[in-house]
Amino acid sequence: MTYGLISDIHANLEALQTALKELEEAEGFICLGDIVGYGPNPNECVDIVRSLPNLVCLVGNHDLAAVGKYDADWFNLYARQAIEWTARQLSPENITFLRSLEPIAQHPPFTLAHGALPDPMEYVFSPIEARMTFAHITTPACLIGHSHIAEYYRQREGVQMVDRFSLFSGGEVRLNEGFRHLINIGSVGQPRDGNPQASYGVWEEKSNTVSIFRVRYDIAKTQRKMREARLPEYLARRLAHGR
Repeated sequence: MTYGLISDIHANLEALQTALKELEEAEGFICLGDIVGYGPNPNECVDIVRSLPNLVCLVGNHDLAAVGKYDADWFNLYARQAIEWTARQLSPENITFLRSLEPIAQHPPFTLAHGALPDPMEYVFSPIEARMTFAHITTPACLIGHSHIAEYYRQREGVQMVDRFSLFSGGEVRLNEGFRHLINIGSVGQPRDGNPQASYGVWEEKSNTVSIFRVRYDIAKTQRKMREARLPEYLARRLAHGR
């Protein structure tokens, strides 16, 4: 089976539609959370994700904040303003859906988490944090999002040292025996690794590989809609820089 991997859409409809067009052959989907927040199309993005076939979906901190299950005071001013706007937009059906989700799941051979473990609302930014997460998983691999940085970490079984690899331009991760892998699939709707292209992944169950791809989308259109919605200008500008 072939799975499409998406995370951190952040209500960016143009980025989501572009990524899903590339994933038309996927038979199932894994979404690692933060469907909403920051962007101008929260309901449209949740509706699309809900409709995906064979979906496994996690919840992110922005999703939780938008439905009153996470304290928005943890966010910076811009993110908080966007969440307050998002909360006013969400339909009752989409609120119910987001409230039903969990931030961690098992989908062999993967542990799925929005972010770090044991607390999926924390980040993995370094090999040290990756090693802490490895200590809390028993599966051969773990898929995460949250940091908006496409990269992966690899640890040889029985060894403490963790290696780090960038997926700035995409790349393939083969889940080789004797190693464990922690793969951040990056952000569909708001990359922060310096590459503004949407990031998404494909898991080929047969070949046991995870491939990350980057794709251009209509950033200017998303920016226009953010400005029309009076979302913070900073959030619109940063899309063009991938920061």
